[in-house]
Amino acid sequence: MKILLLTPYFKQNRGNSTTAKRIFSGLEQKGLDVTVFAYDEDRWNDEIQREADSCDVIHIIHFYRFSKWAKKTNFQLNKPFILTNGGTDVNLHLFNQRDKFEMEHILQRARAITVFTNDAKEKICSAYSNMNSKVKVVKQSVWLPSLMGIDSADIIKAGNPVFLLPSGLREVKDVFFLMEEMILLKKKYPNLQFLIAGMVLDENIYETLQQYLSQYKWIHFFENVPFEKMILLYRCAHVVLNTSISEGQSSALLEAMDMGCMILARDNPGNASIIQDGINGYLFKDGNEFLKKVEGVLNDKDRTEKIIQNAKSYIEAQHRFEDEIDKFIKLYEDCVQ
Repeated sequence: MKILLLTPYFKQNRGNSTTAKRIFSGLEQKGLDVTVFAYDEDRWNDEIQREADSCDVIHIIHFYRFSKWAKKTNFQLNKPFILTNGGTDVNLHLFNQRDKFEMEHILQRARAITVFTNDAKEKICSAYSNMNSKVKVVKQSVWLPSLMGIDSADIIKAGNPVFLLPSGLREVKDVFFLMEEMILLKKKYPNLQFLIAGMVLDENIYETLQQYLSQYKWIHFFENVPFEKMILLYRCAHVVLNTSISEGQSSALLEAMDMGCMILARDNPGNASIIQDGINGYLFKDGNEFLKKVEGVLNDKDRTEKIIQNAKSYIEAQHRFEDEIDKFIKLYEDCVQ
């Protein structure tokens, strides 16, 4: 079977590119012929057109971004296709009437629509009529490439404890949500280091971060870290954070759980879809709740280790790489029947 995978990003180190790389790798391992085109990074050309003409199924990542690109380029979908949501599709664009209308045509024509969580499925089915039968929940899996040939000396910062926030700099990620709490914790734990790793997607947020970096030498920013090197950051982190206002389903949290990191994440439906509070990580609604829970993490080593092991077991049971890829292949087969 021949698949054309259309994704907004593949080169940049963003969530959509991580999803695309994981699916691409899994499909190739299963013996499928896969071509990737990053429609927000590259120009359509004759070679890609030939791949589109000869493919069996098109798999599109991100409803809204693709609908905008297809309208701008007058792209014609002449093959069966499925759609996989981006986080902002169901948490932002679905609640904007103009965006919702713009996505509707592409959603109605899709053979299948995949989302990461039941919450996302409910939102789509509530927004559009007659969608329930085609919306499928396909949980994200964990795929971490080999570390061979990667030098860790330039990326790991010594410290105890080390907090890591893997996040692009954009409004929805709310990277300063816990900054006051981190400053308070630094007074109690003098060796604390706070690492932020991600793309600069909002210059205003970056300017504010620069002010923090100049004032506090224990805060570090790693810009545009290659996906492969993120493993090294997970290895040196004692706690991995998520402060997003909303999430689709964070691949970074799943990766960190698999790597044996302790997770503390802001309580939103995407994060709550993978974290059972006090069982395989912790959820927090505000800074005070975060401080209370992080003190328990840092001072009750036995309980923390149990939660970390629960998280690893959860990933193994619920987010297996092969399970995700097999579900996509089954959807492709259904498309061409």
